[in-house]
Amino acid sequence: MNTTRETDQVIDALRSQIPVRDLPGVSISNVRSQSEQPFDVGFDIRSGSNRVQVLGEIKPAFTPRLLEDIAPWVRRLKSLRTDVAVAVIAPVLSPQAQEFCLQNSIDFIDLAGNISINVPGKFTLQRSGMKSRTVMPSRDSQRNTNVFSGRSSRILRVLLEKPQAWSITGLAKELAAESLRFRDAAQGSELKFEISLGAVSKAIASLEEQLLVRRRDGTIVVPEPTRLLLQWAEKYKERYRWRLRSSFQTNNPFGRDLEAISAGIQAITPRIYAFGGAMAASIEAPFVDIEVIDIFLALTADDTVLRNLKAQASLGPTLRFIYPYDEGVFMYARRVGNALIVSDVQAYLDLYARGRRDLKQADVLLNSSIQRRWSAA
Repeated sequence: MNTTRETDQVIDALRSQIPVRDLPGVSISNVRSQSEQPFDVGFDIRSGSNRVQVLGEIKPAFTPRLLEDIAPWVRRLKSLRTDVAVAVIAPVLSPQAQEFCLQNSIDFIDLAGNISINVPGKFTLQRSGMKSRTVMPSRDSQRNTNVFSGRSSRILRVLLEKPQAWSITGLAKELAAESLRFRDAAQGSELKFEISLGAVSKAIASLEEQLLVRRRDGTIVVPEPTRLLLQWAEKYKERYRWRLRSSFQTNNPFGRDLEAISAGIQAITPRIYAFGGAMAASIEAPFVDIEVIDIFLALTADDTVLRNLKAQASLGPTLRFIYPYDEGVFMYARRVGNALIVSDVQAYLDLYARGRRDLKQADVLLNSSIQRRWSAA
């Protein structure tokens, strides 16, 4: 049983009809706290002339891992009470949690208005895609590490670039090894990709909660790397578009050839940079028309010499220089001739974030290169 402040707030929200607002003909009634029962709350929900009783378990958050744990309990209760709905209820349910519920026939409600109640032959109500405007803070969510942003995302790069069984210490050592490898590939680089063992452990724990990694014989594996990459791509899209606000574009006096462009940039600046997006992906996939050439820049003091390229005549696609949200974008970059290009995983993220035609190019890169490498591992 839960007797927390969050539980009281959820019960108040049910009484105020918040989860079903804007749903014509749908209402919640007879809301009662069930402090002496196996459930936190009971209520009736009506849609038109149909009505069903709902028994609800309230928590500040439901991760896919928690839902996996309680799924057998829910199935058993539903088999015993075929006339009622057994629902998980939270202030906000993530899209991943909602997807897990739908795939495993778990009824759910959140205060943003996402809802799925299904009593076969008696009642069906479903709405998804609702985003909360006022999210109640959750102690669980505050403890979880956001593995899709900042330094923690470096763990994702290791898991997706080298799909194998890992330990926490093995992941930390791989980050250190990649720092050394990159310095060999990019002479003069002082980039370091290491994060603490504690940060690695927290990142893995968060991925476990989302069922994106599994423990197997004491090691960490990624059972569905494509699902992990797609979830990351959705999160990365927001950050990529935000980072474009601080990017700058210039004319391209160097032409269309990758090595010629790289040689031209090297001739005017010692800065560390790597080609991303369609230019990087074109090494492995058949891209014909590249309108903008994305180039990631490591943070340094002065980019004036690059900005001055605007004054020169352009002989090729526009150059767009981007300061990444985290230096991890340079991980697993490789040399093609004299040019440094980002990894296929990073190129995929860039193309996915740009959307439209680039989204199709991202799919080609995923199918033609990334997934083949995963299958061969």
